[in-house]
Amino acid sequence: MPVLKREASIKWLDSPPQGVPRLTVGSESFTALPLNLNLLASHPLATSPGELLAGAIGSTFAWVAAQEFVKEGKQPRELTTNVTLTLSCTDDDGADMALTAIACEVWGRVADIPEARFELVAQAAMTRCMEMLGMRTEGIAVSVEAVLEGA
Repeated sequence: MPVLKREASIKWLDSPPQGVPRLTVGSESFTALPLNLNLLASHPLATSPGELLAGAIGSTFAWVAAQEFVKEGKQPRELTTNVTLTLSCTDDDGADMALTAIACEVWGRVADIPEARFELVAQAAMTRCMEMLGMRTEGIAVSVEAVLEGA
């Protein structure tokens, strides 16, 4: 049974939730955004549906986390998220695929916040992100690793 990993990163370097985050995917293909619909074959210049899903989850997560920090009066200076999706195929052509894991890493620069609180906000943001996207998490291993960098 093939197992695929698809990744996306969101860098928000200018006072989230204001400013403009930047999304990149594992194939680094977002300049022209050609799609690769052969799920089992990677193409160095084509974006896969899994990368688009990783980007959607990562972008929503980053936005929700930024909003939560602002609600607490803690304006982030930077947030960077990496999302890795694990997709398992039950057939040889990738037509029957299931999302089995979401691993999210977030690094942030947020002044005057304890590291434990940073981690709790990140966990809560992932829960809210999954709810906003209408994703059921039964059967999906969801993990969040949060690292507070020098603010």
